[in-house]
Amino acid sequence: MNVRDQRLQQLLDSCQQEVLRQIIGPFGLTPAMFNDKDGGNVATVHNAEQGVFPDELHEKNFELANENYSQQVRQKHWDDKGARGATHTQINKTLDAGGEVASAATGKPMTKGEIHGDHTVSLKEAHQNKAMHLRFTEEERKKMLNDPKNMAFIEASLNTSKGEKSWDECLADPEFVKKHGLTPQDIERIKAADKQARDYLQSEQHKRLAGELFSAGAKEAGTNALRQALGIVLHEFVNGSFVEVKLLLNEKHSASNLIDRLVESLKRVMARVIGKLKAALDAAIEGGIQGFVSNLLTFLINNLITTSKKIVTIIRESMRSLWKAIKLLLNPPKDMPALEVAREVSKVFATVITTGIGLLLEESVKGFIMSIPVLAPIADVLATALTAIMTGIAGALLIYGLDRLFDWLSSTGTELLAAQEANANAQVMVTERLQQWLQHQFDNSSQYEICAAEYGAMQESFLNISFQLETASLSAASCIDSHQAMLDCVGKQRTRLKAVTDELDALFG
Repeated sequence: MNVRDQRLQQLLDSCQQEVLRQIIGPFGLTPAMFNDKDGGNVATVHNAEQGVFPDELHEKNFELANENYSQQVRQKHWDDKGARGATHTQINKTLDAGGEVASAATGKPMTKGEIHGDHTVSLKEAHQNKAMHLRFTEEERKKMLNDPKNMAFIEASLNTSKGEKSWDECLADPEFVKKHGLTPQDIERIKAADKQARDYLQSEQHKRLAGELFSAGAKEAGTNALRQALGIVLHEFVNGSFVEVKLLLNEKHSASNLIDRLVESLKRVMARVIGKLKAALDAAIEGGIQGFVSNLLTFLINNLITTSKKIVTIIRESMRSLWKAIKLLLNPPKDMPALEVAREVSKVFATVITTGIGLLLEESVKGFIMSIPVLAPIADVLATALTAIMTGIAGALLIYGLDRLFDWLSSTGTELLAAQEANANAQVMVTERLQQWLQHQFDNSSQYEICAAEYGAMQESFLNISFQLETASLSAASCIDSHQAMLDCVGKQRTRLKAVTDELDALFG
């Protein structure tokens, strides 16, 4: 089977799997397990100003934020005369007993009648803090602003001059400082008290916001973890059931009992489901993290713009794919080429896009179905199913297109790369052989030099030997001549001896 046929088969399988995944996933378990709302699950000031709240409590808290500050508003919603009155009574008892009460601003002792309780962070400033309205009830706001950490007992004249202004505004006015004779030490004391009060109020707001974020995030994390785990288990169960139904239909003429075959099929399905439990646990852990992060991301976005509930759903559904893409980019499998990493990441983003578009189009599909009177009663169910099917098929087609694109890129690039690699390998081989040949030439040249030296020595030896041979030849010739002379002499002597012998024989014979 060639690559194109493989891709077509993958497309068919992917269509089936994507439709099944979409129905079980964002279009199946999501509506059953999540109650997405406009603006997400955590209140923000931006949303509150648009009239969007996660619940009635935050909406009720925020009602007063739109009222202009006035003495009537102060007396009705901010003053806690009971707490302040008790403090004043205690101060008066201290003074009556001969004790001394020092001003929190100047450190000077004060007398009865000139002592005022000052809200370090004024009630007017607190009233203008919309975040405080949003996250605290009226009683909680009163308690915070009238807490000893925000209450300072100072001279009546100083408090009257300060009025509803902040200490920063007052201390920036040279006339105010001069009028009350504030020393550098007094100014430092006032700034320290102001910072303590503001830190206290800011800390309370941060703690409340962190609590809301953690509570909503934990709930979202738990639900998403369960949804992810159930999605894997249900997907495997439904997919396995399809496979077993096919087998049963193909074995309709089997001699085995139908009940026995059903039991065996169910066992195989359950075995497949059990085999996915570890994957479901991993998905639950990742789903919990993704749920928490998506809740936090939704909150951050809603500080700038108000998101619709569909956008909230898309953010949550996208987290799983984005998580997968980020993991793949940061830690790709060993030996996976960069082009393959790009292929997989592109497919992940394609899934995000098609799922998001599908979720956005669901309402349009629902509106179209409701326009048909016969289908109007089942519009919700039918819209979800049809959108899921269209989204799954569109996602499969998009992934198929991406696969074909990357196959083309991979094929073209691979052939060129292979040719370049083969050429480089051939050049390396030629270079290695040339190096070997040069090395041999060098070795041979060294040997030739040695041989030439040896030949020279041999030539000198041959010349010496030739000279010696020539001398020996001359000596041998002289010896032969001498030997021949001796032989001739001996022959003559023999001849003479014979003649003498003959003469003797003749004489005595």
